[in-house]
Amino acid sequence: MSWKELYRSRLMTALEAAKIVQSGDSVWLPLGLGQPDLPIVDAIADRKDELKNVEVMINLALRPYKLLEPAYRDTFHFMSGFYSTPPLLKIAKSEWANFFVSQGADMAKRYTNRKKIYKRRTGIVMQVAPPDEHGYVNLGFDTFYTEDILNMAEWAIAEVNPNIPRTYGQTNFHVSRFNAFVENPSPLVVLPFVIPSETEVKIAEHVLHLLKDRDCLQVGLGGVPAAISTLIKHSGFKDLGIHSELAPPGIDCLVEKGIVTGLYKKVNPGKIILGFALGDQNLYDFLERNPMVEFRPCSYVNNIGVIAQEDNIVAINGSVEVDLTGQAVSESLGNTMISGPGGQLDFVIGAFWSRGGRAINLLPSTTSNEAISRIVPYIAQGARVTVPRHYTRYIVTEYGAADLMGLTEPERAKALIAIAHPKFREELEKGARERGLLRQKTF
Repeated sequence: MSWKELYRSRLMTALEAAKIVQSGDSVWLPLGLGQPDLPIVDAIADRKDELKNVEVMINLALRPYKLLEPAYRDTFHFMSGFYSTPPLLKIAKSEWANFFVSQGADMAKRYTNRKKIYKRRTGIVMQVAPPDEHGYVNLGFDTFYTEDILNMAEWAIAEVNPNIPRTYGQTNFHVSRFNAFVENPSPLVVLPFVIPSETEVKIAEHVLHLLKDRDCLQVGLGGVPAAISTLIKHSGFKDLGIHSELAPPGIDCLVEKGIVTGLYKKVNPGKIILGFALGDQNLYDFLERNPMVEFRPCSYVNNIGVIAQEDNIVAINGSVEVDLTGQAVSESLGNTMISGPGGQLDFVIGAFWSRGGRAINLLPSTTSNEAISRIVPYIAQGARVTVPRHYTRYIVTEYGAADLMGLTEPERAKALIAIAHPKFREELEKGARERGLLRQKTF
């Protein structure tokens, strides 16, 4: 049977594909842009009265799937390793919150053990570009854990969307790997380029002083990375590299100006290595069919051993709270999860062991109304530590950068107080003394 005949024999409607799911299954959706549009997932949800005990894994959801609504909780048991978007944050604040503890590099490895414990049949529903002349569909802009889950799945459904761009790397899979195809042309989710705030620009300016020629960058989401890209564009830096879980905003301009070349990378020289992309149309146009860019699973991209082989890795990520010993909280507000570890710790540790590597954690000094300091004597009750204090390096606010490498806890407290908002510094000093990090005043 030719690949075309095989494809046609497995082509079906969303309702027909949804019948592949059985009670007791574990259903995975890819991250972000790898997720299918509504028809297949909602058709699975519509079977709530005939199915039982179905586990559903969704991370960084971009669409309002029915499965996420309370009416479907008796049948579909939600699980997530990264919230961040409105459909998932609603669940994170509810009794149905069910966080899957993992990092970007090891999500599939951890699930392998879960599969042994609970012995569920595993399936994945993904979005792909149509097959090429050789019968290979393409994953487009998301390879985060898709291949790893596909390799352990008992079934796979592909939503075929001609609007998914083709990319290079570990992105091509033969039609024989799938049990069903559902054709559904739908628009790609496009996010506007983030306009950084005044505070974010100030933070980015401090970060710029920590960079140098031939650095290899990893950046996370948010306004500060956008500001950093804009500042780098006018900086005169040369021969930067990119090895990043997420495609940095503005890299199209940095490549065009010859700032990002990757020529001095030790691993994958001349290549931009990514795990997924989420951004504006300019970014997507740059990534599509670009032989300079390779998308790989994050079991590779975020692998600490791979990262550490690269010289001058600079890991730039955001946090929401840092205590005076240097513990960085990046995924929760108190006891409520708002995102997940993602690849932050993977890259922090990788940068630690990289020759010339640096990890930079960013945070505004206060909440948006300046009512609460984000540098604190103790992290909030219930907060999850994303980066332990022995791996934090630079903490950067709009008031400066604190290099914690090689500092004692009292020295760290002093350095962090110095970059806190001025109106909280006296209070933080008092908290440091009460905690025993600074000596009590005797006058």
